[in-house]
Amino acid sequence: MRLLLSCVFAMICLSATAQHSTLRFQDEPFMLDHQSILIVPFQSKMYLSDVNGKLAEHNQMNSEQIISRFTNALDQSLYYTFKERCKVTSYYTLDDDSAQSSLSYIYQNIDLEYELVSKTEEKDGVTKFKEKFKKKEDDRYDRGGVQGGEIVTKSDPRERYMKAVVSDQKMLDSMHMNFNNEFFLFLNELDFRNVYGDAAAMQRMEFNRELKVHFTLYKKDGSILATGISSTLVPATENDINTITSSYFPILAKQIFDALFEDEVEEKTANKLKMPWK
Repeated sequence: MRLLLSCVFAMICLSATAQHSTLRFQDEPFMLDHQSILIVPFQSKMYLSDVNGKLAEHNQMNSEQIISRFTNALDQSLYYTFKERCKVTSYYTLDDDSAQSSLSYIYQNIDLEYELVSKTEEKDGVTKFKEKFKKKEDDRYDRGGVQGGEIVTKSDPRERYMKAVVSDQKMLDSMHMNFNNEFFLFLNELDFRNVYGDAAAMQRMEFNRELKVHFTLYKKDGSILATGISSTLVPATENDINTITSSYFPILAKQIFDALFEDEVEEKTANKLKMPWK
């Protein structure tokens, strides 16, 4: 009984520390149900981390191996999360040469840029607080530039995410012909960083790390539907890569699923709650 209560408490804590932020570019549901979707993994250079030293030491792995494990784990978590509602195509089902050639073509025809996003927090896996806004011209992330011959940098504490921008429609057409997919889910960046507290807590290793993935959803016709982030906290004492990938990556995948199916799930729930009056 005590073990059961501990497990339930742990799941509640994980739900409370997980969150997603999503900017939707249309008000209507995306209608992903029973549709085909292609998962595009993030580029290795878009893995940003300040914890790799600890991970490498604990798991006896180099940086390239860690990135490979994380890329595969995120892809598989999304595959199993989406497959009940979608036909999912993963690059991990292709042979290495074919996958690398296709991914190189995709990476050459997308740009990555930062945008600002509103935040939706989940508490206890039930309550959601939503903040929606219309994107304005002056809401762009400004990292600074050259002024008066001097380099000027700016600090922007607002939430921002990495968005995929398709630079050539022919790339989407080509991928659609190859995989017959209606949607593209681009994974743009994976962050794994320490979230430090006070000095005493740091010495006791009583702080967390944030695991965050940036994503963008496109339709085959080039329409951008949504972009945002999914994140969760991992204890700083947890360095086992098997535990991290099996316990926390499914959380990231489930949040992306909930964000993209949000309107459809709410609509179905509302319909179930309606009483048939006679």
